[in-house]
Amino acid sequence: MSSIRVERTYPHPRGTVWRALTDSELLARWLMPNDFEPRLGHRFTFQTEPAPGFDGVVHCEVKEITDQQSLVLSWRGGPVDTIVRFTLEDVEGGTRMVMEQSGFQGVKAWLVSRMLKAGCRTIYGKRLPQVLAEIDRSSTDASEPSSTPPSEEACMTPGQGVIKALLRIINK
Repeated sequence: MSSIRVERTYPHPRGTVWRALTDSELLARWLMPNDFEPRLGHRFTFQTEPAPGFDGVVHCEVKEITDQQSLVLSWRGGPVDTIVRFTLEDVEGGTRMVMEQSGFQGVKAWLVSRMLKAGCRTIYGKRLPQVLAEIDRSSTDASEPSSTPPSEEACMTPGQGVIKALLRIINK
């Protein structure tokens, strides 16, 4: 069984990071379009581009939620049936966020985990920080942040192309 773990410290208050994790519109801007609601038991979907063996729909459910501390989601799509856990902690200079996605089983799920892990650098290293900065700017200057999510190409890494090709071969 494989897992992904991302730990980042953002120079923003915990409430700002929590808002980016639990506001459907903000979540769409750094992750994927969705119909998320921060409510225990809520079933929702993320929508993205289809890939070999994956129709582009991630089926999720809110499994646990503790205000401004933790969010746990089931995450099913294609060969993946996992649990995603976000935890937030105040640290000097901001908020530490830990994202853990666990439960990848089988060769196809392992390949997907490698592709997702490669994408984490862009998602948590660029896209989420941009949204967090826009939240801060909008609260100080009342300007509206852009609601256009980045294209899939903007978030791809070279390794993801290789893994997509391997998935095409496996699914034939």
